[in-house]
Amino acid sequence: MISSHIPSIEEGPYPVRDGNSLRPWIGGEHAFRRICQAVEAARHSVWVTVAFLEPSFRFPDGRGHLFDVLDRAAARGLDVRALFWRSPEAEAFSPGTHYLGSEEDHAQLEARAAGFMARWDRLDKTYCHHQKSWLIDAARPGEIAFVGGINLDNESVTAHPFPEREGALGHTQDVYCEIGGPAVTDVQHNFVQRWNGASERALALGAWPTPERVDDLAFPKRLSPRAGDVPVQLSRTVRRGSYEDDTAPPEGRSSSPVGGEYGVLRQYLAAIEAAREAIYFENQIFVQPDIFDALEAALDRGLRAIALVPMRPSELVVLARRDPE
Repeated sequence: MISSHIPSIEEGPYPVRDGNSLRPWIGGEHAFRRICQAVEAARHSVWVTVAFLEPSFRFPDGRGHLFDVLDRAAARGLDVRALFWRSPEAEAFSPGTHYLGSEEDHAQLEARAAGFMARWDRLDKTYCHHQKSWLIDAARPGEIAFVGGINLDNESVTAHPFPEREGALGHTQDVYCEIGGPAVTDVQHNFVQRWNGASERALALGAWPTPERVDDLAFPKRLSPRAGDVPVQLSRTVRRGSYEDDTAPPEGRSSSPVGGEYGVLRQYLAAIEAAREAIYFENQIFVQPDIFDALEAALDRGLRAIALVPMRPSELVVLARRDPE
């Protein structure tokens, strides 16, 4: 959402889209309950991008594992697709945090006769495909998208969203935004670009049920109709060389992700540089020098800056701090 004095960014294919609905869902319990309701009401398709997935994770209200939710949708005849991040290097120091699509994983999918389609995508080293999104009934009446930062792990659903309660695990507080309107077309474009360009798609273990039975998707041809009065701009990070297809979104900018795309960073910097009074952060990881430089400049302008960080960080952060690099 773009306020009057904070500019949008020019990097990336997605301009500001007017005419959207936007509702934030804070905390995994609330967000996942609403997402499951949307999946259960879907009529045509359910597409999801997954970064981290714990084997023991379960959705609220007894809805079960991710695969239970997806298979129930597939059993109703919907087009159901999941895009997973694969990183054996990351698995070595953080086992069980994401879904590799190993031989054992495929055997388990076969044993449950999983009805959804899946592809795996990976990056160099331990770089993460960190996108978390759900797209319901893409390009159909009533379509909605959920874009956010909540992982499919137990901390996300057990942590209280407002950690003033004694003993609450406040360090996993995060948010999903539920979006309706033209900006959903950009969520669809991003999913199609990643799905069609998934690095492992042609490998024997790079798709479910098999590479030959998992098809590509068509890019959206037109913007979705208005659903409200909120301006929304989708921004993302794409490492250079990740994708080759530079098909532009409808009424968007022609932008090739081959050389990399850093819209999230650009939007942070634009917001910090435009701030007038104060800057408030909630974050676990501060590692970007450009952000520190922008914050220092803001302090020099007389602004107040506050950062809330967890007393007990996520286990992934603890593990990363042990890495000399």
